[in-house]
Amino acid sequence: MTIKEALTSTVNFSLPDNRIEKALIDADLIGTADYDKTAEKAIDLCMAGLLLTLMTSADKTEDDVSIKLPSREFILRTRTALIEKWIEPEVVQKATVTRRYIW
Repeated sequence: MTIKEALTSTVNFSLPDNRIEKALIDADLIGTADYDKTAEKAIDLCMAGLLLTLMTSADKTEDDVSIKLPSREFILRTRTALIEKWIEPEVVQKATVTRRYIW
């Protein structure tokens, strides 16, 4: 199994190939290299970054074909789980509402 295959097997939905390639380059990972256990943390954190960019993508429909992404909440929960696997939970910054503005 290559590092790229390990990265794509982390989640159960497809990602655009060009985004995967960019994420691998940004994480200093070689996608064609053989996977070993020492790369697990780098792959998980790389996927967490990919999921963040995926949250900004829209569902696509063209003719009869429709590509529907998982809900943003599901993507965020998956991303948080990957990060918390390697970083202490209290280090992961949680969003808090301090004020509400009525427009």
